[in-house]
Amino acid sequence: MREAVSEAGTLGRLRALIVEGEYRPDERLVEEHLAERLGVSRTPVRQALTMLEAEGLVEIAPNKGAVVCSFSIEDVWDIYDLRAVLEGYAARRAADRIGAEELRRLGEAVEEQAGVSPEDSGDREEAIRRIVDANQKFHSAIIEASRNGRLGKLLQRTVETPLVFKAFHWYTPKELAISNHYHRQILHALESGDGERAEIVMKEHVYEGRDFVIKALREDANRE
Repeated sequence: MREAVSEAGTLGRLRALIVEGEYRPDERLVEEHLAERLGVSRTPVRQALTMLEAEGLVEIAPNKGAVVCSFSIEDVWDIYDLRAVLEGYAARRAADRIGAEELRRLGEAVEEQAGVSPEDSGDREEAIRRIVDANQKFHSAIIEASRNGRLGKLLQRTVETPLVFKAFHWYTPKELAISNHYHRQILHALESGDGERAEIVMKEHVYEGRDFVIKALREDANRE
């Protein structure tokens, strides 16, 4: 049991060090150094790196080891442009197809995200993971309600988990409030069966996130 707790704790702490910028994009992650810093053996560090590779935060290459993934501003433009088109289309389709149970789940995800404040939490990393989880539930429910299986697979390849984590680490209470506002407006459009409005607001929501992430990346680059 203690070993499992150690593994989970190592994963969370290492994830936080990466998304908060302690380890920079393209920086090598040496197991021995990480184990010493985190006060654990190399085994939970190796397991954490494997899981972070699955999340897209880390790349592990033969004869090179683990390095932090990097995203250029051009990458962000491309990713968010695709998201806007695909998720906007999903929201439009969902307006005509979504059921009462799915609307209920969307409402729960909205309230769940709105109810978490990293600034007031004793565990900021855990609070952000809860926000990311609620955000994922919201967007996934809309994709599911679009009744287009291919669309879901396309978005799985498009949405980059590290960017989502980084975005929410960078968000201030103001940005979180804006995100929650968009979610409520999208939910209202879906409840009203207004596909055009749902698509427009979803695209605005994605582009708002894109602009914020690009601004944060540029500020990070200027500090280097």
